[in-house]
Amino acid sequence: MLIATMILLAGLTAVESTIEKDDAGVQSMLNEESPDVFLAKATLQQYLSRDVRKDWEGVKRLTHPKTLSTIAALKKRTGSETHNLAPWANKDDQLKTFRFGEAKEIAPGVVLVSVYEDIFHKQEQGMSTDDPAVYILFKAHGGFVVGDKKSGVELGDVSAESVRIGYPGWADTAQARPQARAEVRSGKHR
Repeated sequence: MLIATMILLAGLTAVESTIEKDDAGVQSMLNEESPDVFLAKATLQQYLSRDVRKDWEGVKRLTHPKTLSTIAALKKRTGSETHNLAPWANKDDQLKTFRFGEAKEIAPGVVLVSVYEDIFHKQEQGMSTDDPAVYILFKAHGGFVVGDKKSGVELGDVSAESVRIGYPGWADTAQARPQARAEVRSGKHR
């Protein structure tokens, strides 16, 4: 009888363990990022890593063409490239390390990623740590590019409406719209 009880308990423990693993697997799938969020974060990882290494050509290749045009117009007008996405022009501050926070897709082809940055400030000869910023990435020309950086804000501070109004036509709608329509047809709507 004792042996039968022990076998029964062992069987129940195994079933309970399997149920817990299945629940963890379901939870993992629910927490999984969309492909666009994953690709946008991978692009931003490359962008920020190149910023840390001072690979300015690499940074520029991962910057949205409209942002580069804005920076060029700013330089022509003011003689300076002072812009959040022109780290090559900022000789006083240098990104040293960073870590990602939350990320979310706010529209087809538009992803926001919160980042916490450690920045060396040359004039103060000191570091600031975990400075919050939100990067806006757009799908363009088959991949993602960095469109803007909002310094000193958290993800919840940047609304989808403000991005829609502030950056019309920045995402390749030719790629984003068919994908959104396909998701609606398949019943998978964000």
